[in-house]
Parts: sequence; C-alpha cells; structure tokens
Amino acid sequence: MMSKKWLMIVLGAVLLLSACGNGGKSEGQSPAPSSASPSQQAAGGESGEGGDVSGTVNVLTQALEPTKMLEKFAAEHPNIKVNWETIGGGKISEVIKTRLAAGGENVDLITPLRPDYLQLAKTGQLVDLSDLPYLDNYNPAVIEGGKVDGKLYALSMSMNFYVTWYNKTMFDKHNLKEPTNWEEFLAVSEALKQAGEVPIVIGSKDYGENNHFSTIPYGSLLSDDPTWVQKVGRGEAKWTDSESIAAMEKYKQLADKGYFIEGALGIGKDQAYQIFYQGKAAMISQQVGVIEFLAANTPDFEVGAFAPPGNEPGQELRLPFSGGHTLALYNGSKNKEASKVFLEFISQTENAQLMTTEINLPSSVKGVQYDFHPIAQVLMPLLSMPTSDLMHAVVLPQTKNVLATAFQRIISKDKKTIEELAKEVQAMTDKELASQQ
Repeated sequence: MMSKKWLMIVLGAVLLLSACGNGGKSEGQSPAPSSASPSQQAAGGESGEGGDVSGTVNVLTQALEPTKMLEKFAAEHPNIKVNWETIGGGKISEVIKTRLAAGGENVDLITPLRPDYLQLAKTGQLVDLSDLPYLDNYNPAVIEGGKVDGKLYALSMSMNFYVTWYNKTMFDKHNLKEPTNWEEFLAVSEALKQAGEVPIVIGSKDYGENNHFSTIPYGSLLSDDPTWVQKVGRGEAKWTDSESIAAMEKYKQLADKGYFIEGALGIGKDQAYQIFYQGKAAMISQQVGVIEFLAANTPDFEVGAFAPPGNEPGQELRLPFSGGHTLALYNGSKNKEASKVFLEFISQTENAQLMTTEINLPSSVKGVQYDFHPIAQVLMPLLSMPTSDLMHAVVLPQTKNVLATAFQRIISKDKKTIEELAKEVQAMTDKELASQQ
C-alpha cells in the first residue's frame, strides 16, 4: 500500500484535474509576438539588471506547489519571484472572483473553472496567448480546447481525460480483449456477465459519476461531432436531438441487460473504486484521477485502460478530453512579462517533467513521461488519439444535476420515457441560456 504522503500528493493532482478552464485578452490589446522569448525581452518597469525581466508572479491555482520546479526556475531567473498559492476545497472560483472584484491586486496567473474562464475571456479580462512561440510543445487537443472564438486564452498544463479502467487479469482469464466499439463493448459485458463476473461498477449515488459514464453511450454522437456538448451550451444543439435520444437509449440498454453492478444507486464514488480494486468488478469508467485509488491500494491484478468504446463499428474511436490546470494571465496584471517568462519555462519538456513527477500531474506537454506511478504508464499509448468533449466538463453547471438525475432514473428503470427525461434536461439548459442573455 502506498504511503499517506504519496496519497496526499495524488489527491492534490486530482483536485487540479477538476479545474477545467482557460484564459484570454481584451479588445484592442495586442499580444507581444516576437521571435525572442519573453525571458529575452525587457518590458517597461519590469526589466532588471542586464535587461532580464523582473517582477513577482502570483499564481492562484488548485494545484499543489511543484517545489523542485520552482527552485529550478528561481535559479535560472533570480529576478523573478513566484508566489504559488494553492486553493483547495473547491473554493478556487470563489477566491478568484473575490480577488478580481477587489481590484485584482497581486493577481497574475489564475486557474479559473471553465464557466468562469469563458466569462473572463469574453469580457476581456484575460490576455490573448495565441501568438506564444512555443505552443507546439503542447498536445494539440490542449491548444484547440483552450480557444474561445478562435483565440487561445490559457495554457492547460494537464491532460484530464476519461478512460475505462479494467481488470486485465480477469479479461485474460476469460479470453477477452479490449473493446474498440459499442458492439464489442456489449459483447465483452455479456461474456463477463455469463461468466459470473460483474461487468461494470458505477457509483451512481454520486451525481457526477453518472455524467462521467455518459461519455460511453454518447460516444457515437461525439465521434461524428466531437464538440456537440459545447454546441448544446450555445443553443446550437439540444438534448432532445435524435442522436442524443439514441445515446440515452444506449445508457438504458446497459441497465436493462444488467451490466451495471446490482445496487448501483446506493453506491458512491469511493465505494465503487473499492469494489474495482478489490477485483469484484471488471470495469470502471472514470477520469484519470482513479489512479489515486489504484495506486494507494495496489490491486493484486494487472490494471489496463482503454478509450471509452461508445462508437459504432466503422466510426472513429475518440478519447474524451478536457484540459486541466489551466493558467490564464489576468489582463490587469502588473507582471505580464514576468508571467510570460514563467509560462515559457513550464512549457518546456524538462521542466514539465519535474512538475509531473513531483505532484503526479498527467502533463499536456509533449515528451513528458507519466513516471509518477507504474499504473499511470498504461495511459501513455492513448495520448496520440483523436479527442472529443469530456461530457461533464462542458455541460452547463445547473444542467449537470438534472442530467445526472435523468441517468439515475434510467438505471432505476423509472417509468418516464427517454424522451421525457431528455426534455427535462433541455428545459434546464434553456433556462440557463436565457439567464445569460
């Protein structure tokens, strides 16, 4: 079993993975495109001896402090001080709003949650980072996912993606292979059920777990239209669309066939993880944060991971993804150039590797190895896959609970039809969209 110290570190990584946001620039403000890096430029009032940029960079984030990486930065940039402030307990949104409402003093780099990030970007409170010269250092999905109206508004330092973790030892016992589409997923689930195994454990008691799992039944829709959920959030698509109804029917199919663990509605997230790592269920579909539990409890079987196979045969299999640990530059910052020097530093593979290894961060910088635990290694082959929306990360905030309730009713075999449930979800989305006008 892993040490308590290791577990606390990984818990911090999971907190940072839950931060899904990005940042931008205001109207009329020009970025500073240059062949020279920020560390080679001197901005008025921020240059130190020898023309090196100086200042204090205040980082407000959910991530644990990467001490070793910051020590390396301090050695290479002695004129720049970094104040790293970790905000836990799900309070990052509240703290950022409070600091900005008070005038934004000592606010430079921030990690806004996605709804806050969109608002900040659209209201010109963030700096446009589209012309930074080192964007090719990142996984392309991170860059595309960070854009608002075609502009990049933050650098996402981690890969927050959704996989199906599975008991490879159990699969081998029953001569099963990783499914690569919906039909194969159903066949594997049926074979496990017939062999007396529990195919899928889901902590359906917790709202979020239902939305997490929905990425599989929505896989076909997202294969054809990877940003469909974002379109719903803009009023360009609806939960009542025929493709969405078909996805909910797939959710129902899994429940009706008995592939979910019995009593799923009474099982929470933590209990679901325990059931999986004790070898009592073959699969659990979750974000990469499940490493936290697997590593801390060391299953006595081989753990594997595959991309959620909700696509139909012949459709492209995509990895549901969203950026995590985003760093956006506040437009009112008095340390813009120093902040850009820091952003450049953490975008280099060597430095991103230090951060990954120290705080168990699944980095989005190319070339970084997930060496913080052997189980994390199984994720590496998935990083080159095409991506789609990570469902729960982009569903509108108030809609999330209504959507989760709909999935709970499907699992409970509620008498309401799929069409009726979809209308309830869409009604909440319509209400949220109306409130934004």
